[in-house]
Amino acid sequence: MDDDHIDTLQKYKNRLSRKREIYQTKYKNDPAFIEKNRQRAKSHYQKNKQQQSALKLYRYYAREKSIQDFIDFHPEKFILISSKFTLDEINNLI
Repeated sequence: MDDDHIDTLQKYKNRLSRKREIYQTKYKNDPAFIEKNRQRAKSHYQKNKQQQSALKLYRYYAREKSIQDFIDFHPEKFILISSKFTLDEINNLI
């Protein structure tokens, strides 16, 4: 490897160790940070909960039944997860 690559990797390694050290000393036991982080995680979970359950249902139908049955029985959930597919895939499914 070049010296530039080695320098870049060493800088990256040093930056990661500094971040890890700062987290361990400053944020790990800070109650305000813990509460803020939990609220952020909870809001992310609530925001994506419906989409994840629709995706699980889609995978079940794809594995056990047919995708067309999923579209027929759960069109609102298909619309919810349609951002995961390209337009060509959606046209092929419909």
